[in-house]
Amino acid sequence: MSTLVEKVDQADAAAGFKDIPIMKTKVILVSDLADIFNDDPGVQQALAAEIREACINVGFFYVRNHGIPEATINAALKVAKEFFALPLEAKMKIENKNTSNFKGYSPLLSGNNNPENAGDLQEGFEFGWETMHPVTLDNDEKSGVMAGENVWPSELPELREKALEY
Repeated sequence: MSTLVEKVDQADAAAGFKDIPIMKTKVILVSDLADIFNDDPGVQQALAAEIREACINVGFFYVRNHGIPEATINAALKVAKEFFALPLEAKMKIENKNTSNFKGYSPLLSGNNNPENAGDLQEGFEFGWETMHPVTLDNDEKSGVMAGENVWPSELPELREKALEY
């Protein structure tokens, strides 16, 4: 069985694509992060503009050369599937509406990108950056809407490790 990365690499090698066609008028932009640490500010600005374009006009993008090992990706996906397979009651213990920083579980229909609908048919889990080991933060690092501690399910302690490793 081929992984998604292998399939994209095969398609890239066969077609040398920069865009993945979706329907007749939409494309998924393929952002190559190989130059993210380039010393030339113009190269970094061009990459940022490309990602901005994808976020604003498409809504998402594919990233290659991100440097995340396949084993790390697979471990994060495995534990994410285990999290979403937990009983609803377990996930609702960490619902994001119960935290001041909106981190935690977002149940089915809790988001609504289209006001004409009853809600979006998706679940989610919001978390932010944190160190693997506790550190003392200054006041600037503690402020902001998404600042503050993440919440993690007690039923699946490995979710924190694998998500932060990813």
